[in-house]
Amino acid sequence: MDNESMFRNVGVQGGLVDRVVNEIQRVIVSGELEPGMKLLPERELADELGVSRTVVREAVRILVAKGLLETKPGVGTIVRQVTSDQIVEPLSLLLQTQKGGVSIEHLHQVRRMLEVEIAGLAAIQATEEDIKELSELLTEMESVTDIPEAFAAKDADFHQGLARTTYNPLLIILLDSIRDLMQEVRLMVTRHPDLRRRVMPDHRRILERVATRDPEGARQAMEDHLEHARRFQEELLKAQAHDKPLEVVTS
Repeated sequence: MDNESMFRNVGVQGGLVDRVVNEIQRVIVSGELEPGMKLLPERELADELGVSRTVVREAVRILVAKGLLETKPGVGTIVRQVTSDQIVEPLSLLLQTQKGGVSIEHLHQVRRMLEVEIAGLAAIQATEEDIKELSELLTEMESVTDIPEAFAAKDADFHQGLARTTYNPLLIILLDSIRDLMQEVRLMVTRHPDLRRRVMPDHRRILERVATRDPEGARQAMEDHLEHARRFQEELLKAQAHDKPLEVVTS
């Protein structure tokens, strides 16, 4: 057997950079380096890690690109506060670049998987203050029923606000990651006043079930709402394909 295929050369530049990236990342994730704290100067960090300054410089560049570090002129390199946007934005961008392979039905499938459970958890986890804020949001939404773009934005805010009441950061991040894709669909359908009028009772029903601490009822209310939206969008696309006016199904 060829001995060269059995071992990696740990002295190569790429291997060292990866190790330094992982080590600095570990210290940040563990909390030893907190947001706002300065990283050691390049020379000291290189000595402590036993690598060259060039390796440290490249590792820092990678961590800056990842959003874990920030270099400030005259200050040095500091640890950044990690936010959900650092996860959501790349994922949202990835989804948008794959948009040609993502259908409306795909979006509905994902929404059902996420939002039905979100509604159920909200009925368990939401505080009275959360419920009050959601109720105020629906009042604001109702006030812009005649403004499609504003209505679509408030619609998205309601669904995202409901997710926040679960206090599950992963659910919040996952729903937020498809917000931009969903917004295109929302804008398409909320141009129709019939849909805007039908959305409000659905949202009120969801919030009522959450407020009465009825997880199964909240799940069913969300399931019904998403099905109403799916059927409306299906009818809209059919009407557009045949260049006919939309006939709203009320049952």
